[in-house]
Amino acid sequence: MNDPCPVCGLIFQREEGYFLGSMYTSYILSCGLLTVFYVIAAALMPGWNSILIALAAMLPFLPLLPAVFRYSRVTWIYFERAVCPSDISAGPYEKHVQRENHSRQGT
Repeated sequence: MNDPCPVCGLIFQREEGYFLGSMYTSYILSCGLLTVFYVIAAALMPGWNSILIALAAMLPFLPLLPAVFRYSRVTWIYFERAVCPSDISAGPYEKHVQRENHSRQGT
């Protein structure tokens, strides 16, 4: 993931541990998808053991892991920016990078 946005210069990681909240978002997305896949697999294989159905439900989920990872981070950025739109919570490194980006864009 880029440190600042190459288009607008937005610093994605405002502080150390910034994307910890995206892990919760990823968990929610994963649980939702796995529940849907489990219900579909249980409907298609009614006599199977529940553990085998869960394993069968994970097969279509595995290719979606990179998308879940990416969209959980994007969702977290949107949520966090809505709650705190300014960069007041950014750490010193992030503020330094932001100043450098603004000076590069100005020249």
